This record gives sequence, structure tokens and C-alpha cells, in this order.
Amino acid sequence: MCRYAIRGPYKIHYACFDCRKAFKQPSIEDWLAVRDSGKGYAYRQLAQVPIGKLLTSREAALGVTLDELCAEYQSAAFNCPQCNGPMADLGRDFKAPRASDRKAWEQISRVYTLGHAFHTCGCIGPGFIPNTPSGYQEYLQQQRAEYARMRDYYSDADCPAPASVARAARLHWAERLSAIEQVICRRNIE
Repeated sequence: MCRYAIRGPYKIHYACFDCRKAFKQPSIEDWLAVRDSGKGYAYRQLAQVPIGKLLTSREAALGVTLDELCAEYQSAAFNCPQCNGPMADLGRDFKAPRASDRKAWEQISRVYTLGHAFHTCGCIGPGFIPNTPSGYQEYLQQQRAEYARMRDYYSDADCPAPASVARAARLHWAERLSAIEQVICRRNIE
């Protein structure tokens, strides 16, 4: 059972890699509700609708799109209270290491740069965080294989997703695959 569906509100963890500190911020729904109750309601209505014609008609009825609401939240500045720099959205399942543990913060920064965050429903936990150079290399290889699998899934002619969604997903996974291959290449050169 999804832990986050049962009770809450569970806040999202944001981290400042420079200061090695983590802070909790409200979820998108809570943030929108505080800023504008109508937008919080609209987000709840739109987030539960499957993508397609039904979503488009619901967006037209509410006068706002789900993409606009998400973009507003993502463009919000969640800055570090200490250095005022931007913080990274690491999800609800992130557990911050001690501020004195530089190696752990460096590893988390590396995997975050590759697109790994701790956004789960609470069922499976945060996932693997490598803590050795060989573990990090293994992580990179696993992620490369997973990203290639996802890119190929959305490239398949039998993919059930609408063409525009499949095209966007292919581009997303190709970009992530390219980023991880650059990291692997740099590590092999070093």
C-alpha cells in the first residue's frame, strides 16, 4: 500500500549540496492551495485525469492546464536559508546524511545530476545510493541500461502511448542516456 496515499501531508525534501543541508518544502498541491485556493483545487482535479481528450476538456473547463500549474511550482524559488542558493528537489524519501559526511553528499550530488531523486510512492523506499567508486560505476551501468530500455520502449511501434507522448518520452530518455554516457566516458578517461 502506498504510504503517501494513506496519510500526510508529506513534504518534499530539498537539499543544498554546497551547505550540505536539507529542508522540507510543501508539495505542489499544498503550495498551490496556499498561494491560490482555486489553483490547488484545479491541480487536484487535473492530476487525477488520464492524459488525452478528457484532460484537455477538463483543463478548458478550469481555465488552466496541468503543465502551467506544474511549471509554476517548478519555477518557484526554493532557496537555501543559509547561502540563498537554489536547492535540489530530492523527493519525499530522501534521507539527508550528516553535514560532516562530505563523501555521502558528493555521491548524492552525482546521482542527482544524472536524474536520480527519491520520488516514490513510499512502497519501495529511496532506492540504491552508491557509496564506493566501484558501486558508483555499477550504478552508472545499470542506469544506462535502464535509460536505453525506456528509450527503446517508447521507440517501439507497439507502444500504447499517444504519438506526441511517445515522442516526448523518447526525447527525455535519449537526453538522460546521453548525459549518463558522458559521465561514463569522463570516468573512463580519468
